[in-house]
Amino acid sequence: MDSIRKSKFARINAAGAALNPPLRYAIAVTAMAAANLPDLVTDLTKACESSLSNTQMKQFIELTRESLLKMVSTIGAPRVINSIAALMDNVDESIKAQLPICSHRRREEYDYDFIRGRGRELWQSVYSKQADKLEQKIGSWYPDLIEIIQTDLYGRLLADCRILDAKSTELCTIGALLPTNVPAQLKSHIIGAGRLGASPEEIAAATAIAELVST
Repeated sequence: MDSIRKSKFARINAAGAALNPPLRYAIAVTAMAAANLPDLVTDLTKACESSLSNTQMKQFIELTRESLLKMVSTIGAPRVINSIAALMDNVDESIKAQLPICSHRRREEYDYDFIRGRGRELWQSVYSKQADKLEQKIGSWYPDLIEIIQTDLYGRLLADCRILDAKSTELCTIGALLPTNVPAQLKSHIIGAGRLGASPEEIAAATAIAELVST
């Protein structure tokens, strides 16, 4: 890394001190993906290789891949693909060998009513008193949109907490939203992160990391 990028890495560490390193860097990569900066993902991955333990590195990769997958709902597949390629192309083979080779999302586990219910439950948790009003508003614009958001994006993606729990998902969502300049949605998910158990310090850290990536 050149000196400017080394400095950014150091500032990410300082800004994200309230977060454990694997999650800190997962949020950073998520923000880089949102800003479409795969070269920075490459640099960060290499820096993590030299600074994290084997266990931490494996956790960083697991959390980051899951965050990027979930953020297909927020930043779209092309940017996710660019960044996950930059991530995985720079991971040591010894770490890759420890990762699962099959998807844990299997067709037979997707009962529609369960997934829909799980999605609406997360929706209610994030938006609280505004949840029903927002659901009705989006549904009035296009019923299919709220169906896809709550069932496929929230139910199938965001509410799957086997790798990345709900609180961490919201912190990563902050990382994804800030570079995309959607202040209303960012505000909602900052509040949502608090509702799902994130501390003010953790929320501030996720926000600061995303701001650093964006500048």
